[in-house]
Amino acid sequence: PPLLAFTRSAFVARKPNYAQPNWLGVGLAFGTSAALWALLIKNHNEDVMEYERRQKEGHRKCTGCS
Repeated sequence: PPLLAFTRSAFVARKPNYAQPNWLGVGLAFGTSAALWALLIKNHNEDVMEYERRQKEGHRKCTGCS
């Protein structure tokens, strides 16, 4: 089919230009990674504080729960 030779693709494959990195993409990647690590560390610290609070509490059972 000769008509297919004249069609255009929406996606064009290009060689990456390593002389000019995509700084927006690099910033988004590192920023997202840093934000996820910060969230992970914050949640871990909250979990450790809750664990220590429960350890100090002495594992008292709730008398009104049964």
